[in-house]
Amino acid sequence: MLARESVKHGLVILVGLMWLLLSLSGCVADDDDDGGEESGDRVAFSLLRSGQASGVDDERLTVMREQAAFADLWQEHAAAFSPPPIQPEVDFSQDMVVAVFLGRRATGGHSLTVTEIRERSASFLVKLRATLPEEGCTVSDNPSQPYQMVVVPRSTKVVAFSFEVQVGCP
Repeated sequence: MLARESVKHGLVILVGLMWLLLSLSGCVADDDDDGGEESGDRVAFSLLRSGQASGVDDERLTVMREQAAFADLWQEHAAAFSPPPIQPEVDFSQDMVVAVFLGRRATGGHSLTVTEIRERSASFLVKLRATLPEEGCTVSDNPSQPYQMVVVPRSTKVVAFSFEVQVGCP
């Protein structure tokens, strides 16, 4: 009975997270990008920052193409630290920043990772993996705010997000 409840709990979390990420993305692929998630060319990206603590407490998927937008986000993110970390430099004439936040979680054991980015004819597709702890896993009792920021070559194309959710023990 306990195993059935754990699976049921995990599915509720999975469905809730899927709905949340879809509603937050605010972007959809254009009609001419219907070749599926594997269509398009892989885009090289570099990790700017990632971690388990952030001043961003809500779920958020965002693309910043301008320094001012990144500065605002960085100020919000850095509010969780004392002293606040120095904002990394990004050449916005060449690059843009994709930042993803899982929001405030009651415990550790959660993560959010950009696994791949593909450039399609009319859009970029950012693939994410959210990892959630299964009930009964040993995790930190401390709240966490998993996030990741990556640098991608600048583009004016629409950015869409897709994701997979893994439930298990870290």
